[in-house]
Amino acid sequence: MIRHGTPESIAAAQHQVLCEVDREHGIARIVMNRPEKRNALSVPMRDRMTDLLQEIERDADIRVVIYEGRGGSFSSGAEINEDWGQRGKHKRFTVTHACRYHTQLTWGRLGFAQAIQRSSKVTIAKVQGYCAAAAYFLLASRCDIVVAADDAKFGALEASFMGPAGATASIHLARMLGTKGAKRVGYTGQPIDAQTAKAYGFVHSVSTLADLAAETERLALRIAERPAQLMLYLKARIRAGESHLNTNVPVITGLLSSHFIRRAADEHNFFDSVRKGGVKAALDEEKERAGLPGHRP
Repeated sequence: MIRHGTPESIAAAQHQVLCEVDREHGIARIVMNRPEKRNALSVPMRDRMTDLLQEIERDADIRVVIYEGRGGSFSSGAEINEDWGQRGKHKRFTVTHACRYHTQLTWGRLGFAQAIQRSSKVTIAKVQGYCAAAAYFLLASRCDIVVAADDAKFGALEASFMGPAGATASIHLARMLGTKGAKRVGYTGQPIDAQTAKAYGFVHSVSTLADLAAETERLALRIAERPAQLMLYLKARIRAGESHLNTNVPVITGLLSSHFIRRAADEHNFFDSVRKGGVKAALDEEKERAGLPGHRP
């Protein structure tokens, strides 16, 4: 299988994504271990998470998989402006670069999301802090259950500078949030808090940050104790229903505009601002240019 990324980023993914297995209770944890970057997902990290889930899929002793992130946030989404070999040195892609780019866009992101959604194991996202962008629409939305701390924030933050397409062009998300909820998230570009996400049906339970680990553990243990064949049957029935609704495959696999959009000299270059001051500073600058009061938390 082709692996995208630099030798350094591929090697780093081995400790940026960890796997912890509690074989006695039938629970595995896939842990995003990049807290200094709010667990931003590089392409090699997503590849490793897919590989780990496929290994877990073959393990009959594991019934439940928990996704979690170290530090203050679950994940801020895909790493912005990552160079995983797709760009080349020129304005136009060569045939090789174009093939590499579209392969990762189509099969990389799509394969990552589908590995989670089509797993025979029950998957749980344990969310604190930000669950944004790719972590929101490729990871958490594909898990069977989402358990959130009361400080959690969900949303496709790229909608604030790319328009609603970045947040609502997915039948899967629109079905989960409801049409009105999807429009609210997409059109405003603002994240929703844990209680709002619960009201929309995206989150199953909300607890304090201090109680999040215990709440997730109780839920995982209760599910893991149920008969394995019954859980397989239930998941198969749910997947069959989603297939009839055409929601098991995303309409779009992600918008990687940072790789091909160019700005005029008088326009705000969001991604240059990210490189200089980080995502929060770039979002604040975008808000200031629009004449909106206040800044993001």
